[in-house]
Amino acid sequence: MALNRIKSHGPGHVAIDDVNIGNGPSSDVISDGRVRVQFHDNPQALATWCDRFQGSFAGELPGVGHLEPSKPRRTNSIAFLPDVEKPTCGPRLNIAIHIVGSRGDVQPFIPIAQILMKPPHGHRIRICTHPVFKDFVEAQGVEFFSIRGDPEALMAYMVKNPGLIPSRESFKGGEVGKRRREMAEIINGAWRSCIEAGDGMGEGVTAANVQCAEDLFIADVIIANPPSMAHIHCAEKLSIPLHMVFTMPWSPTKAFPHPLAAMSYGDADARVANYLSFMMTELLTWQGQVWRKTIRDVDR
Repeated sequence: MALNRIKSHGPGHVAIDDVNIGNGPSSDVISDGRVRVQFHDNPQALATWCDRFQGSFAGELPGVGHLEPSKPRRTNSIAFLPDVEKPTCGPRLNIAIHIVGSRGDVQPFIPIAQILMKPPHGHRIRICTHPVFKDFVEAQGVEFFSIRGDPEALMAYMVKNPGLIPSRESFKGGEVGKRRREMAEIINGAWRSCIEAGDGMGEGVTAANVQCAEDLFIADVIIANPPSMAHIHCAEKLSIPLHMVFTMPWSPTKAFPHPLAAMSYGDADARVANYLSFMMTELLTWQGQVWRKTIRDVDR
């Protein structure tokens, strides 16, 4: 089953079930749920491409002069004058914490929320997760918002399908379709958690129906674990910072491969292959494009 998630003008497609497309890297799912990633051709070209790809972020690639330079961060120069007293604390922020997973995924974020709520920070923190954790979160003195979803059903599905690619039985039994619909509901709930008042347990609350202005909530910052999926899209839509927190390495690095990738390096440079393994697993987990098209016009 070929997964062609990006436009390509040459080899480099990802293949599943031993179907190799082109001369690029290939992959299939092994018994422990990881994806076998094999780099079997032209390692020097991979290394050159990787260096050029990384250099593009620093403006090192030739032919990118037409791109607009990044805008400098806004700063208040008055605050840095020697005779001006600096403020004792920063502005109070609305921070949405997006969590998809089990109780064990929610628990580490409780002390983070509590610290950010207390002086000298004093921010408004909202933990946005499954409704089954409402009482647990509120018992810790933290605001809660439901993004829907059933963690028990999600965990049962993950036990049956421990890797990136669902089993054939899950496809035949209709479980994949159910999980896709549930994830769509969760992603939509995550967006609502950034812009709505209330706790998300019922119908959406519009700003016009909010009696107390202090109940209004527009996220200034998002903290999220990667499985919540909607984080980057919500942050991009609102033009706000995003901070990812997870117990597994999720940022591309040359030091080691993605935890869900079983590597077969062949003649390729190990550090380059490690870096590319993160990109390949990202291609297999990408689900947000349809939703991104709808969020562009949300609440305009």
